[in-house]
Amino acid sequence: MTRRGRLRLLLAAATLLAVTACGGPTRFLNPEADLPYYERVGIVPFTSLAQDRAAGYRVTDVFFTELLARGFAEVVEPGQFTADMNSIRSGVPVETPWSTEQLAALGKKAGVQGIFMGTVRQYDMVNSGRDSYPLVSLEVRLVDAATGRLVWSASETRKGGPGVPILGWGGVRVMETLTADVCRDLLSSLPRGKGR
Repeated sequence: MTRRGRLRLLLAAATLLAVTACGGPTRFLNPEADLPYYERVGIVPFTSLAQDRAAGYRVTDVFFTELLARGFAEVVEPGQFTADMNSIRSGVPVETPWSTEQLAALGKKAGVQGIFMGTVRQYDMVNSGRDSYPLVSLEVRLVDAATGRLVWSASETRKGGPGVPILGWGGVRVMETLTADVCRDLLSSLPRGKGR
């Protein structure tokens, strides 16, 4: 390969990297939010609009781990939080929206100030040529347990893909890896409270 050919290939790889790196979460942070107030939070299992109806539970598990790693607040153990949810809304499907009164009752029962909720919009393997790559689209929000007001919200859609061979970087071909990356990116847009 000539020097000019290598330079073109390098520029194409750099352009591809720049285009894919520019995307990130779309976020909202309530300007009146007092983030240090949220010392203890819980996670309602995410709903799934994807073909895989269990995607919400899978993504919730990954989000729980990434939230713990972020150190935003103390997180109620999922089994205990689910038991508290069931005592408030026994038999009601997860997809059914929560009323302000139900959120307040759950917050009081679980001893949390904030509740994370989310929607998995896409969670699929998509074909690209002869290969398949994961596609994850996720929206997560933090609501105040006592009032039901929105504190923070972020969403992101990301597709895995092949690596950039000339630079030696690997691509993302595994759904769980891409899911963790998306959760981590979403949480990076949530400022930490004081002292964290």
